[in-house]
Amino acid sequence: MTPQRAAILRLLDGNKRHPSAEDIYARIKRKFSGMSFATVYNTLQSLLSAGKLAEVRIDSKRSRFDPGLKPHSHLMCVHCGAILDLPLSRPPLPAGKPAGFRVLRCNVEFYGVCRDCGRKPAAGAKRRTICATEKKK
Repeated sequence: MTPQRAAILRLLDGNKRHPSAEDIYARIKRKFSGMSFATVYNTLQSLLSAGKLAEVRIDSKRSRFDPGLKPHSHLMCVHCGAILDLPLSRPPLPAGKPAGFRVLRCNVEFYGVCRDCGRKPAAGAKRRTICATEKKK
């Protein structure tokens, strides 16, 4: 166990932000300036292979990683990219499942706008105020 790998494990422990390999590398590189991206990538791959980490592919730009291994779903804000956990049991299997097919894993993903982004006006948009005469209509 190298100090770099230990730092990666500490960063992931209980992390609910679903960081990408690039996010982890940027954070860890602050302390270990000589560390390569390959160290982060290889550590993540080892953790995935050992079943200690889940890869979340809700973000079309990059894989994100989740140390939370209890079954759950994810919500992703389409504005800021935040990914949140959602406790959700596996949905029922659709009718017509082929005989003998055994489901090993299920991913349920929701896309929307988080509370913080929902409060911000869209870029370049002006908030519309409703005058008293419009309210009566």
